[in-house]
Amino acid sequence: MRNLLKAALLAALLLPAAKKIGSTEAPKDSDRDGLTDSLEDALLARFAPTFMVSRADCSGVPAQFALELKAPTVIADDGTIYGQAFPQKGHPNVVELHYYHLWRRDCGQMGHALDVEHVSALVEVDGNADSAKALYWYAAAHEDTVCDASHLAQASKLAAGDRGATVWISAGKHASFLAEEMCSHGCGGDRCEEMEKLQVRAIVNLGESQAPMQQIAWLRSAQWPLKSKLERSDFADSRIERVNRAPQDAIVWADPSKRPAQATILGVNAGIGGVEVGGRAADTALVIADASSSSALDTATDKTGGSLKATARNTWRAFKISAQKTGDFLNGGKSK
Repeated sequence: MRNLLKAALLAALLLPAAKKIGSTEAPKDSDRDGLTDSLEDALLARFAPTFMVSRADCSGVPAQFALELKAPTVIADDGTIYGQAFPQKGHPNVVELHYYHLWRRDCGQMGHALDVEHVSALVEVDGNADSAKALYWYAAAHEDTVCDASHLAQASKLAAGDRGATVWISAGKHASFLAEEMCSHGCGGDRCEEMEKLQVRAIVNLGESQAPMQQIAWLRSAQWPLKSKLERSDFADSRIERVNRAPQDAIVWADPSKRPAQATILGVNAGIGGVEVGGRAADTALVIADASSSSALDTATDKTGGSLKATARNTWRAFKISAQKTGDFLNGGKSK
C-alpha cells in the first residue's frame, strides 16, 4: 500500500512537467497580427536604432507612460522607446518595425503637450530574427504638416541592413533624421546640436491599436496622433519606387511635393534642401556617399540659397527706394 501511495505521488509531481514537455500549445500572438510575440520582440531588439538626442533638449529624453491610464501620463523621462512589429500586406515575408520616441512635450516653435515621433524599418524575415535583413529605413519629421520633411533610404546605404540605423532627433521638436545634416532641411525649426547617444531604458512592444500588448490603455487616445501612425505603413509602393530610382547613396523625401512650400516658409535661409531644381533635386533629400561623391542637391541648395538671398536683397533695396520716394512726397519733396 505504501508503495502505491509513493507511485501516485510521484506521478502527480511529474505530470505537469510531462504536459509542458509534450505541449502542442501554439506560440503566443498577443496582438493577433500573425507574428508571435517572441519573433516581434527579437526583431525589435535586433534592429533597435541608435538615437542621438540633444543634451539641451527642453523635454529631457523620451518618456515612459503609465500603462493602465487611458490618458497619456508621463511617469518618468527615462529613455523608454515603444516598438511595433506587423507583417506588411501582400508581402508574407516582410515585417514593418516602428520605433516610437514619445515625449512629455514639444517645446519648439508652436510647442504643445505630448509629442509622438518615430522611425521605422522594412525587414525581410525567413522566420528567424537572427537572419532577418533590413531593406529600407524611414524617418518621420513633422508628418502630415506643411513642414513634413520625412524621408527614407535603402538600408544598405545607411550601413543598417543587419542592425539599427543611427537616428538624429532635433532638439525641442523631436523630428527624426537619418543623417545629422538633414536637420537643416525642413522649415527652419530643427536643430541637431550638442548631440549624444540616448541610453535606452527599454523597448516596450505596443502591439496593435485594436489589440494592445502590455495592457496599454492609451494607444487610441485622442490626445495625440499615435493611433493613426500605428495603423498605417510608412513604406507605400510609390515611396519604395522613388528610393529605387534615386541616385546611388541617396536619402529621398517621402513627400517631395511639399518642398516648394517649405522653401517659402524658410524664406532666405539657405538651409532648405528641396526646392525643385531639376528632376533629381525634386525627389532627393541628400546624397550620403563618401567625400568622393557629390550631392546634386547640395549644389542645388547653394544655388537656391544664393538666389533667395539675392531676391531678398533686391526686394529690400526696392522697398527702401520706395519708402524714400514716399517720404520725399509727404515732406514736400524733401526726405528726412
